[in-house]
Amino acid sequence: MAPDRVEEAADRLYALPFADFIRERGAAARELRRAGQKEAAAKVAKLPKPSQVAWAANQLARGGAGELLEAGEALREAQLGGGGREAVRAAAAAERSAVDELVRAAPPELSRQARDRLRALLHAVAGDEALRALFVGGRLVEEPAGGGGWPLGDVVAPASTPASKEGPEEGGEVRAARPKQRDAEARRKREQRDREAAERREREAAERREEAERRKLERRLKAARAAAEDARTRLEAAREAYESATHEVARIEEQHS
Repeated sequence: MAPDRVEEAADRLYALPFADFIRERGAAARELRRAGQKEAAAKVAKLPKPSQVAWAANQLARGGAGELLEAGEALREAQLGGGGREAVRAAAAAERSAVDELVRAAPPELSRQARDRLRALLHAVAGDEALRALFVGGRLVEEPAGGGGWPLGDVVAPASTPASKEGPEEGGEVRAARPKQRDAEARRKREQRDREAAERREREAAERREEAERRKLERRLKAARAAAEDARTRLEAAREAYESATHEVARIEEQHS
């Protein structure tokens, strides 16, 4: 299967330092145009530059943020599963701890205000499926209005559904089943996206390791060749010195006799 040049460019661009995005986006689009891929070039040229806070979140995701995602999922399940106030509080505390840890690991150039916005964005990522998918892929470009994401109070009840025509007992069962079915389907899709993103990151990591090993071997080969050349030069010099000394010994012996 031919590589998706737009996806390749996006993966590279959103991993770059924040200040390099515009320059490298233009360079990538020009390269595609020169290669005759005008449609891909147009799409790359339109890739939106992330806000500094979204960029920081993408870097954190690429560095590994599984604890945040697990904590967000646990909080969501506690809130939906009716585990009680204490269970929700414990899950919320774990989620806040995961967010705080990532904020501490954020790029140092972020201002205090930007770190506060990053904290709000990470809370949103922990509870919002669409944001989670973008975060896992390192593709966040903006911050959700008002923080977005799943509510993070001590106890949050699932959104109520309109009353159905069934009787109280039957209708209650239907209303309880539908959110569970939707949640199971959403979880399945989310897990699939997470697996695909993890597989892509693993492939990229393997490629980086192979490239690093190749460069390491090239450096060792270059050093070995230089050492061999130096040894050859010293050997030739030693041979010349030996021959000169041998001639000198013969000459002296001849004069002595």
